[in-house]
Amino acid sequence: MLIAILFLGFYLRQDKLYTWPRLGATFDEYAWTWEGMNLIQKGVPISWSPHPEYKNYKNIIYQQTHFRIVTPFLEHPPVFGLVAGGFAILNGASDMYHLSINNIRPLAVILGVLSIFLVYLLTKEIYEEKVAVMASLLYATIPTVVVGSRIVQNENFFIPVWLLTLFLIVKYIKTKNDLLRNIAFVLCILLVLAKIPWVAASGSVFLIFLYLKQYKNALLFFTAPIIGLLIFVAYGYYYDSHLFISLWGLQLNRYDLTFNSIFALFQKPYLVDRFLTDGWIYFGWFAAILVFARDVRKNYVIIFALLSYFVIFLAGIPDEPSHGWYRYPFYPFLVISIALFIKEYYIKNWVLSFVFLVVVGTSLLELTWRQKFGFSYLIFRLSIISWGSSLFPLLTPYKNVNKFGKLVCYTWFVIFIFLNVWAVHLYNEQ
Repeated sequence: MLIAILFLGFYLRQDKLYTWPRLGATFDEYAWTWEGMNLIQKGVPISWSPHPEYKNYKNIIYQQTHFRIVTPFLEHPPVFGLVAGGFAILNGASDMYHLSINNIRPLAVILGVLSIFLVYLLTKEIYEEKVAVMASLLYATIPTVVVGSRIVQNENFFIPVWLLTLFLIVKYIKTKNDLLRNIAFVLCILLVLAKIPWVAASGSVFLIFLYLKQYKNALLFFTAPIIGLLIFVAYGYYYDSHLFISLWGLQLNRYDLTFNSIFALFQKPYLVDRFLTDGWIYFGWFAAILVFARDVRKNYVIIFALLSYFVIFLAGIPDEPSHGWYRYPFYPFLVISIALFIKEYYIKNWVLSFVFLVVVGTSLLELTWRQKFGFSYLIFRLSIISWGSSLFPLLTPYKNVNKFGKLVCYTWFVIFIFLNVWAVHLYNEQ
């Protein structure tokens, strides 16, 4: 089953890989790749940036797009740039001016499929095989996750490495094999050297060990981001200390925040730079609250992972316009929450099952039927009647009605998976 899910996830991600998201939805794909390519080939990080702190720059037109090329590029640490740039070179890009998304985006597919696999491994290690299969199937097919995982963004690198880190920690807790913990420690340092907000990985492990009262291990992972930051500071000072300090001032205050910025998570459903209303994501937040509030001890790994990134997101970037990728690290844990909801509540609590059908079903019909054929009052109202029939077992004691309710819920869940695939095929930004 897992092999079939991985093939499905690969197929959906590589389909229209170079078309949607369109070229220019984010040119960060070039920024990361140019940074790494130039570090490898010239020994200096060179990329594009609009920020006035850079004084050594030149303006170019490349692929009919204006770029402000800056030297040295010190906005972010180098690890992900080296991964993206190294991959592009291996995939045929000779230098930064002979680069296209054809050289870049296959890396995103690799990272996306790897994330599906690691969602399965982590979920199986914490829960059971059925929940792991469900979580990986959803992660392979949910439209927001699929289309978002086609771009080469640091977030799509962070997700599989973070999932691997958590998997190693869960194995360590069970086996007490220090090698597993030490590998996770190194990964946490490397993540900070990919992007500073990835301190969330260290934070999640720190909270896990604190919860388990393993204070020495908690202290160890408290030091991981400090080590990563010190290495980044040395890196920045090596190339240009004055510029590096100026950029730190910019990065700490660059986001336009308000006290209610966090509500943008629900008001502005960015996929990349455009909205995509996806009921799976909305329901994922509901499922996380519902499942985690019920049993913290059973779910503490996923709770602390979600919480650690939520704090980082809340403090810095909740309402950044046209930057949907900042939300991606939430998605593996929201999807795992949905898988747990299906195991613990679906077809067991008829009211919650009905809510699930409505929230997910309406958004999928919008992304599929309306996209293909236009809005239909008939289809809309027939769907509502069908979803509403799942409440019949709540209103009558007859066993046959109970079986009918289960049939409705099972049938619609299968339909939802097919609608996921259809929605991905229909996705466009026109």
